[in-house]
Amino acid sequence: MSSDSGTMYSAASDDESSQHGSHGISYTELADIVAQMDHLNLDPKQQGRDEVLSSPLLTVPVINTSPPSQYGLFGISLSEDSLATGVTRVHSRIFHNVACPSSVFICGSQGSGKSNTLACLLENCLLPSYLGKLTLPLTGIIFHYDSFISDSGGLPCEAAFLASNKDVSVRVLCAPTNVRTIERIYSGISNLKIEPLRLSDRDLNTKRMNDLMAVGEGTMPLYMHVINRILREMRIEQQNLGIPFKYKTFKKRLSEADLTPAQRSPLSQRLDTLESFMLGGTGKATRTSIDWTPKSGQLTVVDLSCPCVTPELACSLFNICLSLFLEQQSPVGKVVALDEAHKYMKESDESQTLTNSLLETIRLQRHLGVRVFISTQEPTVSTKLLDLCSMTIVHRFTSPDWLRTLRQHLAGVSSMSVTMAGEEESSHAVAPIAVGTKDPALELFARFLAYGMSGM
Repeated sequence: MSSDSGTMYSAASDDESSQHGSHGISYTELADIVAQMDHLNLDPKQQGRDEVLSSPLLTVPVINTSPPSQYGLFGISLSEDSLATGVTRVHSRIFHNVACPSSVFICGSQGSGKSNTLACLLENCLLPSYLGKLTLPLTGIIFHYDSFISDSGGLPCEAAFLASNKDVSVRVLCAPTNVRTIERIYSGISNLKIEPLRLSDRDLNTKRMNDLMAVGEGTMPLYMHVINRILREMRIEQQNLGIPFKYKTFKKRLSEADLTPAQRSPLSQRLDTLESFMLGGTGKATRTSIDWTPKSGQLTVVDLSCPCVTPELACSLFNICLSLFLEQQSPVGKVVALDEAHKYMKESDESQTLTNSLLETIRLQRHLGVRVFISTQEPTVSTKLLDLCSMTIVHRFTSPDWLRTLRQHLAGVSSMSVTMAGEEESSHAVAPIAVGTKDPALELFARFLAYGMSGM
């Protein structure tokens, strides 16, 4: 019995030793650990590749070793030597990573080069050339509004000049009340198409009507609560019956609502303005809806410059166009650009609604596959946009208030590289701001001012 039990004990010991390693871990558990560590071990090459794919700007060494699928020349990095000698080195080139969804905030005084920077970014995304690599051009939309316009003329959106290249298709969507003037303004640019901006029932939904009727957060007047109730009831019916939003139904129910003449007056003004942009509006123009299908190499310029269009209305319509542009499903990458945003993004509720839409777009830029470019004179137009954008390009300016805003919202300015007064920097980069008896921010402001004076 003892011998049998001893034999059994010996067999169990041999079996256990075959199932466990030297540390008491079974081979099955050991295999699981090895598989887990394979997922945790970071390959330096792959990690570097991921960083390249997510960086909006790339240097020459990176382009030579790990080039992205699409990129374009953006500028050069200037050192003290190149500034002194005027010689630009080959390795000082900087490229814009077109393959990476990103957001760029461009600001600076008038004439400082914002439009040139915006045009450079748009060209990299839309125009194949020897300045980079663009196998699949993106599709873009740019918003433009200028209050300085009359029947005698005005200024076109400078991005429309991309139409001078036959590889880029440019169309201009304008207010139906200003078609002839817009045609005259853009007459000097060939190969572009001008259409009146027309909305149809399918272009409207509950959210867009909410935005148009200024139904948002905060205290609302009574008539806005009525509108909200009507939209909510219609939304429930749409979900139950599987039908789209119908503007005629909305207007009919609004006419049946118990509202005073004083409450109906502002609503009628809003609806009349909206209907002037709809297919069923008044006028003799040919009524055709806008085709929002993404097309590679196409730029849509939404120019709402018109004496009949206020900045508030422009923001509301821009917001609708932005939503229509982004909701289209396509493998083609997208570009959203704002030209001279300070002219229409002000303190109104409509402007805040557009800002919120842009913020949401930037937060989801990778999921949406979109690049956002915002050009404005004033960095104060929206500090939240400054906080979220992947990259900020600051041109010449002379306002201390702008500098304070940049210091509060940009890490590169608030924590700028500094040295003590009298000390020398060992690197060959542009000289840092000295910290001693001077305020480094004031010295930086003085440099911006000096660059501005030298450029005059």
